[in-house]
Amino acid sequence: MKLNKILLFSVLFLFVARLSADFAIDGNRFKTSPFADGFLTVYGSEGLEEGLLGVDFIMNFQHAPIIVSGGSEVISNQLAADISLFYSVVKWFDIGVSLPVILFENGDGWNKDDSLAKAGVGDLRLVPRFQLFSLFDKAISMSVITEVTAPTGKQIHSALGSGQFTFRPAIALGTQTKWVDAALNLYYHVLPKQTFATSKFDDEFGLKLGLNIHAVEKLLDINAEFHSATSIKSPFKNDAQDNIEFGGGVRFKTPVNIDVIAGAFGGFGKAVAVPKYRIYAGISWNMNVLPPEDERNRDDFKLRKREVRQEEQPKQEEKKPEEKKVKKAPKKTAPKQEAAALPMQPVKTGEKLPNEVHFMHESDYIADTVEIEKVALILTRNFMLKIRIEAHTDRHENASFAQKRANAVKAVLIKNGVEANRIKIKIIGAAEPVANGDTEPDMVKNRRVEFFVVTD
Repeated sequence: MKLNKILLFSVLFLFVARLSADFAIDGNRFKTSPFADGFLTVYGSEGLEEGLLGVDFIMNFQHAPIIVSGGSEVISNQLAADISLFYSVVKWFDIGVSLPVILFENGDGWNKDDSLAKAGVGDLRLVPRFQLFSLFDKAISMSVITEVTAPTGKQIHSALGSGQFTFRPAIALGTQTKWVDAALNLYYHVLPKQTFATSKFDDEFGLKLGLNIHAVEKLLDINAEFHSATSIKSPFKNDAQDNIEFGGGVRFKTPVNIDVIAGAFGGFGKAVAVPKYRIYAGISWNMNVLPPEDERNRDDFKLRKREVRQEEQPKQEEKKPEEKKVKKAPKKTAPKQEAAALPMQPVKTGEKLPNEVHFMHESDYIADTVEIEKVALILTRNFMLKIRIEAHTDRHENASFAQKRANAVKAVLIKNGVEANRIKIKIIGAAEPVANGDTEPDMVKNRRVEFFVVTD
Protein backbone atom coordinates (compact mmCIF):
# COMPACT_ATOMS: atom_id res chain seq x y z
CA MET A 1 0.00 0.00 0.00
CA LYS A 2 2.90 2.34 0.73
CA LEU A 3 4.19 1.86 -2.82
CA ASN A 4 0.73 2.59 -4.22
CA LYS A 5 0.54 5.84 -2.25
CA ILE A 6 3.93 6.92 -3.57
CA LEU A 7 2.88 6.17 -7.14
CA LEU A 8 -0.42 8.02 -6.72
CA PHE A 9 1.38 11.03 -5.26
CA SER A 10 3.75 11.03 -8.24
CA VAL A 11 0.82 10.95 -10.64
CA LEU A 12 -0.92 13.83 -8.90
CA PHE A 13 2.31 15.83 -8.95
CA LEU A 14 3.02 15.16 -12.63
CA PHE A 15 -0.50 15.31 -13.99
CA VAL A 16 -2.37 17.93 -11.99
CA ALA A 17 -4.03 19.31 -15.08
CA ARG A 18 -6.27 16.69 -16.60
CA LEU A 19 -8.40 16.98 -19.67
CA SER A 20 -12.13 16.19 -19.93
CA ALA A 21 -13.57 13.87 -17.30
CA ASP A 22 -16.20 12.34 -19.57
CA PHE A 23 -15.85 8.67 -20.43
CA ALA A 24 -13.14 7.70 -22.92
CA ILE A 25 -11.56 4.32 -23.37
CA ASP A 26 -7.89 3.93 -22.43
CA GLY A 27 -5.86 3.19 -25.54
CA ASN A 28 -2.98 1.31 -23.88
CA ARG A 29 -4.34 -2.12 -24.67
CA PHE A 30 -4.45 -1.40 -28.38
CA LYS A 31 -0.71 -1.01 -28.74
CA THR A 32 2.30 -3.19 -29.32
CA SER A 33 5.65 -2.85 -27.58
CA PRO A 34 8.20 -0.29 -28.80
CA PHE A 35 11.03 -2.59 -27.69
CA ALA A 36 12.58 -5.23 -29.95
CA ASP A 37 13.36 -7.72 -27.20
CA GLY A 38 11.32 -10.69 -28.38
CA PHE A 39 7.93 -9.74 -26.91
CA LEU A 40 5.09 -7.62 -28.27
CA THR A 41 3.30 -6.30 -25.19
CA VAL A 42 5.35 -7.91 -22.41
CA TYR A 43 8.41 -5.83 -21.62
CA GLY A 44 11.74 -7.56 -21.21
CA SER A 45 13.83 -6.66 -18.17
CA GLU A 46 17.24 -6.74 -19.88
CA GLY A 47 18.44 -3.45 -21.40
CA LEU A 48 19.11 -3.19 -25.10
CA GLU A 49 22.54 -2.93 -26.69
CA GLU A 50 24.00 0.56 -26.21
CA GLY A 51 23.40 2.75 -29.26
CA LEU A 52 20.71 0.47 -30.72
CA LEU A 53 18.15 2.34 -32.83
CA GLY A 54 15.07 0.63 -34.24
CA VAL A 55 11.70 1.09 -35.90
CA ASP A 56 8.67 -1.23 -35.74
CA PHE A 57 5.76 -1.21 -38.17
CA ILE A 58 3.02 -3.63 -37.13
CA MET A 59 -0.47 -4.03 -38.62
CA ASN A 60 -3.02 -4.93 -35.97
CA PHE A 61 -6.61 -6.10 -36.69
CA GLN A 62 -9.02 -6.38 -33.75
CA HIS A 63 -12.55 -7.75 -33.70
CA ALA A 64 -14.96 -6.19 -31.20
CA PRO A 65 -12.34 -4.43 -29.06
CA ILE A 66 -14.87 -2.23 -27.20
CA ILE A 67 -18.12 -3.71 -25.89
CA VAL A 68 -19.92 -1.99 -23.00
CA SER A 69 -22.72 -3.09 -20.69
CA GLY A 70 -25.75 -4.35 -22.56
CA GLY A 71 -23.69 -5.84 -25.39
CA SER A 72 -23.36 -2.64 -27.40
CA GLU A 73 -20.34 -2.77 -29.73
CA VAL A 74 -18.81 0.69 -29.57
CA ILE A 75 -16.16 -0.56 -32.04
CA SER A 76 -16.91 -3.71 -34.03
CA ASN A 77 -13.73 -3.94 -36.09
CA GLN A 78 -10.53 -1.96 -36.11
CA LEU A 79 -7.45 -2.04 -38.35
CA ALA A 80 -4.47 -0.07 -37.06
CA ALA A 81 -0.82 0.37 -37.95
CA ASP A 82 1.44 0.75 -34.91
CA ILE A 83 4.57 2.80 -35.63
CA SER A 84 7.22 2.59 -32.91
CA LEU A 85 10.67 4.10 -32.54
CA PHE A 86 13.13 3.03 -29.84
CA TYR A 87 16.68 3.93 -28.88
CA SER A 88 19.08 2.65 -26.22
CA VAL A 89 20.94 5.64 -24.76
CA VAL A 90 23.12 3.42 -22.53
CA LYS A 91 22.97 -0.25 -21.58
CA TRP A 92 20.76 0.44 -18.53
CA PHE A 93 18.42 3.03 -20.08
CA ASP A 94 16.40 2.91 -23.28
CA ILE A 95 13.28 4.70 -24.43
CA GLY A 96 10.52 3.99 -26.92
CA VAL A 97 7.71 6.02 -28.43
CA SER A 98 4.72 4.50 -30.18
CA LEU A 99 1.81 5.94 -32.18
CA PRO A 100 -1.13 3.89 -33.48
CA VAL A 101 -2.64 5.07 -36.75
CA ILE A 102 -6.23 3.85 -37.11
CA LEU A 103 -6.76 2.96 -40.78
CA PHE A 104 -10.35 1.74 -40.48
CA GLU A 105 -12.98 1.03 -37.84
CA ASN A 106 -16.72 0.59 -37.63
CA GLY A 107 -19.31 0.16 -34.89
CA ASP A 108 -22.10 1.92 -33.02
CA GLY A 109 -20.02 4.55 -31.23
CA TRP A 110 -20.86 5.59 -27.66
CA ASN A 111 -24.42 6.62 -28.57
CA LYS A 112 -26.66 7.50 -31.52
CA ASP A 113 -25.60 11.13 -31.47
CA ASP A 114 -21.88 10.30 -31.53
CA SER A 115 -20.98 8.75 -34.89
CA LEU A 116 -17.75 6.76 -34.96
CA ALA A 117 -14.71 8.13 -36.77
CA LYS A 118 -13.66 5.86 -39.63
CA ALA A 119 -9.96 6.58 -39.15
CA GLY A 120 -7.63 8.66 -37.03
CA VAL A 121 -4.70 8.64 -34.64
CA GLY A 122 -4.60 6.94 -31.24
CA ASP A 123 -2.82 7.92 -28.04
CA LEU A 124 0.89 8.69 -28.27
CA ARG A 125 2.81 6.51 -25.84
CA LEU A 126 6.23 7.16 -24.24
CA VAL A 127 7.96 4.21 -22.59
CA PRO A 128 11.31 4.74 -20.79
CA ARG A 129 12.94 1.66 -19.25
CA PHE A 130 15.50 1.82 -16.41
CA GLN A 131 17.39 -1.39 -15.72
CA LEU A 132 18.09 -1.70 -12.00
CA PHE A 133 20.35 -4.75 -12.15
CA SER A 134 21.40 -7.74 -14.25
CA LEU A 135 23.08 -10.66 -12.49
CA PHE A 136 24.78 -13.93 -13.42
CA ASP A 137 25.20 -13.13 -17.11
CA LYS A 138 21.55 -12.02 -17.58
CA ALA A 139 20.16 -15.00 -15.63
CA ILE A 140 18.25 -12.56 -13.38
CA SER A 141 17.43 -8.95 -14.24
CA MET A 142 15.00 -6.27 -13.15
CA SER A 143 13.81 -3.00 -14.68
CA VAL A 144 11.40 -0.19 -13.88
CA ILE A 145 9.20 1.01 -16.74
CA THR A 146 7.21 4.23 -16.43
CA GLU A 147 4.73 4.19 -19.30
CA VAL A 148 2.93 7.45 -20.10
CA THR A 149 0.27 8.09 -22.76
CA ALA A 150 -0.87 11.45 -24.12
CA PRO A 151 -4.53 12.00 -25.14
CA THR A 152 -3.91 12.55 -28.86
CA GLY A 153 -6.65 10.13 -29.91
CA LYS A 154 -9.41 11.87 -27.95
CA GLN A 155 -8.83 15.02 -30.00
CA ILE A 156 -10.32 13.15 -32.98
CA HIS A 157 -12.89 10.87 -31.32
CA SER A 158 -13.63 9.59 -27.82
CA ALA A 159 -13.29 5.97 -28.97
CA LEU A 160 -9.75 6.49 -30.28
CA GLY A 161 -8.05 6.95 -26.93
CA SER A 162 -8.17 8.19 -23.37
CA GLY A 163 -9.44 11.63 -22.44
CA GLN A 164 -6.44 12.39 -20.22
CA PHE A 165 -2.80 11.61 -19.64
CA THR A 166 -2.39 8.13 -18.19
CA PHE A 167 0.45 6.76 -16.10
CA ARG A 168 1.27 3.08 -15.75
CA PRO A 169 4.45 2.26 -13.79
CA ALA A 170 5.59 -1.35 -14.02
CA ILE A 171 8.22 -3.68 -12.62
CA ALA A 172 9.75 -6.07 -15.15
CA LEU A 173 11.51 -9.23 -13.96
CA GLY A 174 13.17 -11.60 -16.36
CA THR A 175 15.77 -14.12 -17.34
CA GLN A 176 17.71 -14.77 -20.53
CA THR A 177 19.42 -17.99 -21.57
CA LYS A 178 20.77 -19.31 -24.83
CA TRP A 179 17.49 -20.95 -25.81
CA VAL A 180 14.74 -19.43 -23.63
CA ASP A 181 13.83 -15.94 -22.39
CA ALA A 182 11.08 -15.21 -19.88
CA ALA A 183 9.60 -12.02 -18.42
CA LEU A 184 7.04 -11.04 -15.80
CA ASN A 185 5.49 -7.55 -15.71
CA LEU A 186 3.57 -6.23 -12.69
CA TYR A 187 1.91 -2.86 -13.22
CA TYR A 188 -0.38 -0.38 -11.52
CA HIS A 189 -2.54 1.61 -13.92
CA VAL A 190 -3.73 5.02 -12.74
CA LEU A 191 -7.19 5.77 -14.17
CA PRO A 192 -9.83 8.38 -13.31
CA LYS A 193 -12.97 7.05 -11.65
CA GLN A 194 -15.63 6.94 -14.37
CA THR A 195 -18.98 5.31 -15.05
CA PHE A 196 -20.50 4.59 -18.41
CA ALA A 197 -23.94 2.98 -18.43
CA THR A 198 -23.51 0.35 -15.68
CA SER A 199 -19.76 -0.11 -16.30
CA LYS A 200 -17.51 1.34 -13.58
CA PHE A 201 -13.83 2.15 -14.04
CA ASP A 202 -11.09 2.77 -11.49
CA ASP A 203 -7.37 2.18 -10.95
CA GLU A 204 -6.32 -1.33 -11.88
CA PHE A 205 -3.57 -3.82 -11.17
CA GLY A 206 -2.31 -6.20 -13.84
CA LEU A 207 0.31 -8.73 -14.74
CA LYS A 208 1.79 -10.01 -17.97
CA LEU A 209 3.81 -13.15 -18.57
CA GLY A 210 5.96 -13.75 -21.62
CA LEU A 211 7.97 -16.71 -22.87
CA ASN A 212 10.31 -16.49 -25.84
CA ILE A 213 11.89 -19.66 -27.28
CA HIS A 214 14.82 -19.42 -29.69
CA ALA A 215 13.64 -22.35 -31.81
CA VAL A 216 16.33 -21.85 -34.45
CA GLU A 217 19.29 -19.81 -33.27
CA LYS A 218 19.51 -16.40 -34.97
CA LEU A 219 16.65 -17.37 -37.30
CA LEU A 220 13.33 -18.14 -35.59
CA ASP A 221 11.80 -17.21 -32.22
CA ILE A 222 8.46 -18.46 -30.88
CA ASN A 223 6.76 -16.43 -28.17
CA ALA A 224 3.69 -16.85 -25.97
CA GLU A 225 2.03 -14.29 -23.69
CA PHE A 226 -0.59 -14.16 -20.94
CA HIS A 227 -2.23 -10.92 -19.77
CA SER A 228 -4.61 -10.31 -16.88
CA ALA A 229 -5.90 -7.23 -15.04
CA THR A 230 -8.46 -6.38 -12.40
CA SER A 231 -9.92 -3.33 -10.69
CA ILE A 232 -8.20 -2.25 -7.46
CA LYS A 233 -11.49 -1.31 -5.81
CA SER A 234 -13.38 -4.49 -6.77
CA PRO A 235 -10.84 -7.23 -7.52
CA PHE A 236 -12.22 -9.91 -9.83
CA LYS A 237 -15.74 -8.46 -9.52
CA ASN A 238 -15.65 -5.62 -12.06
CA ASP A 239 -16.72 -6.89 -15.47
CA ALA A 240 -15.62 -3.66 -17.11
CA GLN A 241 -11.96 -4.16 -16.12
CA ASP A 242 -11.40 -7.83 -15.28
CA ASN A 243 -9.82 -9.42 -18.32
CA ILE A 244 -7.68 -12.27 -19.54
CA GLU A 245 -5.89 -12.39 -22.87
CA PHE A 246 -3.68 -15.13 -24.23
CA GLY A 247 -1.75 -15.51 -27.47
CA GLY A 248 1.58 -15.69 -29.18
CA GLY A 249 3.44 -15.59 -32.44
CA VAL A 250 6.70 -15.98 -34.30
CA ARG A 251 9.64 -13.76 -35.19
CA PHE A 252 11.75 -14.52 -38.27
CA LYS A 253 15.22 -12.94 -38.24
CA THR A 254 17.10 -11.95 -41.39
CA PRO A 255 20.79 -11.12 -41.96
CA VAL A 256 19.94 -7.47 -42.72
CA ASN A 257 18.64 -6.63 -39.21
CA ILE A 258 15.01 -6.90 -40.26
CA ASP A 259 12.64 -9.17 -38.31
CA VAL A 260 9.29 -10.35 -39.64
CA ILE A 261 6.64 -10.67 -36.90
CA ALA A 262 3.23 -12.38 -36.94
CA GLY A 263 0.78 -13.86 -34.43
CA ALA A 264 -2.67 -13.76 -32.82
CA PHE A 265 -4.38 -13.19 -29.45
CA GLY A 266 -7.75 -14.12 -27.98
CA GLY A 267 -9.61 -12.27 -25.22
CA PHE A 268 -11.65 -13.83 -22.44
CA GLY A 269 -14.14 -11.98 -20.28
CA LYS A 270 -16.38 -8.95 -20.76
CA ALA A 271 -13.85 -6.24 -20.04
CA VAL A 272 -13.79 -3.09 -22.11
CA ALA A 273 -10.87 -2.85 -24.56
CA VAL A 274 -10.27 -6.60 -24.65
CA PRO A 275 -10.98 -7.77 -28.22
CA LYS A 276 -12.53 -11.15 -28.91
CA TYR A 277 -9.46 -11.76 -31.01
CA ARG A 278 -6.71 -9.83 -32.74
CA ILE A 279 -4.25 -10.65 -35.49
CA TYR A 280 -0.97 -8.84 -36.05
CA ALA A 281 1.86 -8.88 -38.59
CA GLY A 282 4.71 -6.53 -39.32
CA ILE A 283 8.42 -5.85 -39.55
CA SER A 284 11.05 -4.63 -37.10
CA TRP A 285 14.31 -2.99 -38.23
CA ASN A 286 17.25 -2.04 -36.03
CA MET A 287 20.89 -1.00 -36.25
CA ASN A 288 23.60 0.20 -33.87
CA VAL A 289 24.37 3.83 -34.67
CA LEU A 290 27.56 3.82 -32.57
CA PRO A 291 30.90 2.47 -33.82
CA PRO A 292 31.68 -1.09 -32.69
CA GLU A 293 32.65 -1.27 -29.02
CA ASP A 294 36.13 -2.49 -29.91
CA GLU A 295 36.79 0.56 -32.05
CA ARG A 296 35.41 2.89 -29.39
CA ASN A 297 37.74 1.35 -26.82
CA ARG A 298 40.82 1.20 -29.03
CA ASP A 299 42.22 4.66 -28.21
CA ASP A 300 41.36 4.25 -24.52
CA PHE A 301 43.17 0.91 -24.39
CA LYS A 302 46.31 2.27 -26.09
CA LEU A 303 46.32 5.17 -23.63
CA ARG A 304 46.12 2.82 -20.64
CA LYS A 305 48.82 0.59 -22.10
CA ARG A 306 51.08 3.64 -22.58
CA GLU A 307 50.46 4.70 -18.95
CA VAL A 308 51.49 1.24 -17.73
CA ARG A 309 54.72 1.41 -19.71
CA GLN A 310 55.44 4.89 -18.38
CA GLU A 311 55.00 3.67 -14.80
CA GLU A 312 57.35 0.71 -15.38
CA GLN A 313 59.99 2.73 -17.23
CA PRO A 314 61.51 4.56 -14.21
CA LYS A 315 61.94 1.22 -12.37
CA GLN A 316 63.90 -0.21 -15.29
CA GLU A 317 66.06 2.87 -15.57
CA GLU A 318 66.97 2.72 -11.86
CA LYS A 319 68.49 -0.75 -12.28
CA LYS A 320 70.80 0.34 -15.09
CA PRO A 321 74.26 1.65 -14.02
CA GLU A 322 75.25 5.07 -15.16
CA GLU A 323 77.07 4.93 -18.44
CA LYS A 324 78.82 7.56 -20.43
CA LYS A 325 76.83 8.67 -23.37
CA VAL A 326 78.48 7.65 -26.60
CA LYS A 327 77.26 8.92 -29.88
CA LYS A 328 76.39 6.11 -32.20
CA ALA A 329 75.50 6.12 -35.82
CA PRO A 330 71.73 6.07 -36.26
CA LYS A 331 70.32 2.63 -36.98
CA LYS A 332 67.95 2.10 -39.81
CA THR A 333 64.71 0.59 -38.61
CA ALA A 334 63.57 -2.32 -40.70
CA PRO A 335 59.96 -2.64 -41.76
CA LYS A 336 57.68 -4.73 -39.53
CA GLN A 337 57.64 -7.71 -41.93
CA GLU A 338 61.44 -7.73 -42.33
CA ALA A 339 61.90 -7.68 -38.54
CA ALA A 340 59.61 -10.66 -38.18
CA ALA A 341 61.68 -12.56 -40.76
CA LEU A 342 64.96 -12.34 -38.78
CA PRO A 343 66.47 -15.65 -37.51
CA MET A 344 65.05 -16.90 -34.22
CA GLN A 345 66.46 -18.99 -31.39
CA PRO A 346 65.41 -22.67 -31.31
CA VAL A 347 62.25 -23.29 -29.31
CA LYS A 348 62.06 -26.07 -26.73
CA THR A 349 59.02 -28.20 -25.95
CA GLY A 350 57.15 -26.96 -22.88
CA GLU A 351 58.76 -23.55 -23.09
CA LYS A 352 56.72 -20.47 -22.21
CA LEU A 353 57.15 -17.90 -24.93
CA PRO A 354 57.81 -14.28 -23.94
CA ASN A 355 54.98 -13.09 -26.14
CA GLU A 356 51.83 -11.91 -24.34
CA VAL A 357 48.60 -10.22 -25.40
CA HIS A 358 46.79 -7.85 -23.02
CA PHE A 359 43.17 -6.68 -23.05
CA MET A 360 40.83 -3.99 -21.77
CA HIS A 361 38.36 -4.70 -18.97
CA GLU A 362 35.70 -7.18 -20.14
CA SER A 363 36.83 -7.02 -23.77
CA ASP A 364 38.33 -9.49 -26.25
CA TYR A 365 39.49 -6.79 -28.65
CA ILE A 366 43.13 -7.23 -29.77
CA ALA A 367 44.69 -3.78 -30.18
CA ASP A 368 48.00 -5.04 -31.62
CA THR A 369 48.60 -8.43 -33.31
CA VAL A 370 52.43 -8.21 -33.53
CA GLU A 371 53.06 -10.64 -30.65
CA ILE A 372 50.62 -13.18 -32.09
CA GLU A 373 52.25 -12.89 -35.53
CA LYS A 374 55.62 -13.68 -33.96
CA VAL A 375 54.20 -16.86 -32.43
CA ALA A 376 52.64 -17.78 -35.78
CA LEU A 377 56.05 -17.39 -37.45
CA ILE A 378 57.62 -19.81 -34.97
CA LEU A 379 54.95 -22.41 -35.69
CA THR A 380 55.14 -22.06 -39.46
CA ARG A 381 58.92 -22.71 -39.28
CA ASN A 382 58.58 -25.66 -36.88
CA PHE A 383 55.92 -27.98 -38.24
CA MET A 384 56.27 -30.52 -35.40
CA LEU A 385 55.34 -27.99 -32.72
CA LYS A 386 51.95 -27.06 -31.35
CA ILE A 387 50.95 -24.11 -29.20
CA ARG A 388 48.84 -23.93 -26.04
CA ILE A 389 46.97 -20.70 -25.41
CA GLU A 390 46.38 -19.91 -21.73
CA ALA A 391 43.75 -17.21 -21.17
CA HIS A 392 43.44 -15.12 -18.01
CA THR A 393 41.11 -12.47 -16.58
CA ASP A 394 41.36 -10.09 -13.67
CA ARG A 395 39.27 -10.89 -10.59
CA HIS A 396 36.67 -8.22 -11.38
CA GLU A 397 35.74 -9.62 -14.80
CA ASN A 398 33.16 -12.11 -15.99
CA ALA A 399 34.89 -15.48 -16.37
CA SER A 400 33.51 -15.93 -19.89
CA PHE A 401 35.98 -13.36 -21.26
CA ALA A 402 38.86 -15.81 -20.83
CA GLN A 403 37.29 -18.08 -23.46
CA LYS A 404 36.47 -15.15 -25.72
CA ARG A 405 40.06 -13.91 -25.59
CA ALA A 406 41.47 -17.35 -26.33
CA ASN A 407 39.15 -17.66 -29.33
CA ALA A 408 40.16 -14.21 -30.60
CA VAL A 409 43.89 -15.05 -30.39
CA LYS A 410 43.33 -18.43 -32.03
CA ALA A 411 41.56 -16.72 -34.93
CA VAL A 412 44.59 -14.48 -35.53
CA LEU A 413 46.95 -17.48 -35.49
CA ILE A 414 44.80 -19.31 -38.04
CA LYS A 415 44.68 -16.18 -40.19
CA ASN A 416 48.49 -16.19 -40.19
CA GLY A 417 48.78 -19.75 -41.50
CA VAL A 418 48.67 -21.93 -38.34
CA GLU A 419 46.47 -25.02 -38.64
CA ALA A 420 43.62 -25.16 -36.12
CA ASN A 421 44.58 -28.67 -34.95
CA ARG A 422 47.96 -27.31 -33.80
CA ILE A 423 46.33 -24.87 -31.36
CA LYS A 424 45.16 -25.91 -27.89
CA ILE A 425 43.31 -23.71 -25.42
CA LYS A 426 43.45 -23.70 -21.63
CA ILE A 427 41.10 -21.43 -19.69
CA ILE A 428 42.53 -20.23 -16.37
CA GLY A 429 40.52 -17.09 -15.65
CA ALA A 430 41.48 -15.19 -12.51
CA ALA A 431 43.12 -18.15 -10.74
CA GLU A 432 46.73 -17.21 -11.57
CA PRO A 433 47.23 -13.43 -11.27
CA VAL A 434 50.70 -12.00 -11.84
CA ALA A 435 49.80 -8.79 -9.96
CA ASN A 436 47.76 -8.62 -6.75
CA GLY A 437 46.90 -4.92 -6.67
CA ASP A 438 43.61 -3.31 -7.70
CA THR A 439 45.17 -0.51 -9.75
CA GLU A 440 44.58 -0.40 -13.48
CA PRO A 441 48.24 -1.22 -14.29
CA ASP A 442 47.93 -4.39 -12.17
CA MET A 443 44.64 -5.35 -13.77
CA VAL A 444 46.09 -4.90 -17.28
CA LYS A 445 48.87 -7.35 -16.41
CA ASN A 446 46.33 -9.94 -15.28
CA ARG A 447 44.12 -9.58 -18.36
CA ARG A 448 46.41 -11.56 -20.63
CA VAL A 449 46.89 -14.48 -22.98
CA GLU A 450 50.14 -16.49 -22.76
CA PHE A 451 51.70 -19.06 -25.12
CA PHE A 452 53.33 -22.43 -24.31
CA VAL A 453 55.02 -24.73 -26.82
CA VAL A 454 53.77 -28.35 -26.79
CA THR A 455 54.27 -31.45 -28.95
CA ASP A 456 51.40 -33.70 -27.83
